[in-house]
This record gives sequence, C-alpha cells and structure tokens, in this order.
Amino acid sequence: MDDIVFLANFPAIQSAIKIGQDGMRIQLDIPESEMGNALGLLAWRDKVLRVRVELGPREAWDLE
Repeated sequence: MDDIVFLANFPAIQSAIKIGQDGMRIQLDIPESEMGNALGLLAWRDKVLRVRVELGPREAWDLE
C-alpha cells in the first residue's frame, strides 16, 4: 500500500493541535463514510509517515 487517502477535519476542541517541547501533535476527526479509507493507518502505527495536507472539496467541509 503506497498511499492512504481520506477526508478528515480537526475536532472542535482546543487540544486538536498541541505544540510541546518535542514537536507537535494533531488529532483528526474521520467521519464514518471515510473510515474504510483510513483503516490502513492501523498497519502503519509503527512507521514513519510523510504527511501532506490539502483542502478537501468544498462540499465535504460540512463533515459531521
């Protein structure tokens, strides 16, 4: 598996993006409709990831 692609958004909580002494941590909310696409992340828990973030389609901005 080369890529895992799914739609997500930052949760509406203050701690969604944390900055500390050792770096940064982010949390993502993944809607049920995208869970199948994101499940591949489970196999990569012990891997180093290269992350690229881009805006999703405008109609997907109302994720819940």
